[in-house]
Amino acid sequence: MAAILDIPERTGERILEDFGRAGVIRYRGAIHLTVEALEAVEDDDQVVRRELDLLARRNLVLTVHDGPIAALGRFQEELHGDDSLLGELDAGAFLAALVDTVITTYFARIEEIERDIDRLDEVALRGPDSEVFLVEVLRLRRRVAVLRRTVAPHREAFAPLARSEVALDEVLGHSLPALLERLERVIDSIENARELLVGSFDIYLGGAAHRSNEVMKVLTILSAILLPGVALAGIMGMNFKLGFFDDPSNFWVVLGAMILFAIGILGFARVRHWL
Repeated sequence: MAAILDIPERTGERILEDFGRAGVIRYRGAIHLTVEALEAVEDDDQVVRRELDLLARRNLVLTVHDGPIAALGRFQEELHGDDSLLGELDAGAFLAALVDTVITTYFARIEEIERDIDRLDEVALRGPDSEVFLVEVLRLRRRVAVLRRTVAPHREAFAPLARSEVALDEVLGHSLPALLERLERVIDSIENARELLVGSFDIYLGGAAHRSNEVMKVLTILSAILLPGVALAGIMGMNFKLGFFDDPSNFWVVLGAMILFAIGILGFARVRHWL
């Protein structure tokens, strides 16, 4: 392809390099744009980054990638519906359409994370299965971090394409300000997903605190019920020579007092809505 399209050798070598992040290189009469696509792994909920290089010059856009890119396949499927205007696109419009399709896949990944966060909220509200919840939080946190690290460098790559002073019109046909706006929307959506994840953790902490309060309330009421009986038992066990202690029938009196104290405390707790 380099020989057919008369691409300089150094430019072809740079296109084949794996930069690991988005970037843009301006040549005389050409633009080399690198974007990072996120591809789903089969039989797994993880995603992998796959580099997509685009070389654009007047009336030409060349894409280079190692492995399938779902966004390009989707773009081609969309063209099957109506390709009557395809020949009227300049290089800038065609490049923008390709990159916009890649950006759309970011929104799909964000929606997947948001759906998982909704399920995580249900786990947080259901019960004290903290191990499952924390594992899911860690998994989603990593996915959000990977997505953010992948998307954020595109700001530096797209910013020159949106500036009129770099004179891209002579190369691409027109500048591409809409890409930067779309990218900002993606980054805002990622930050929103991150806040939703933090909110899920707050729900979990709130539920854990509520369950702890319920346990402490039960233990407190139980202690309050048993305390009068323990006090009476301690008093009756003292070695004092009183007539009250010599009458065996007073055992039932003391036992009845313990029961009355317990009933009174339960009634007071019920009135105060502690139970």
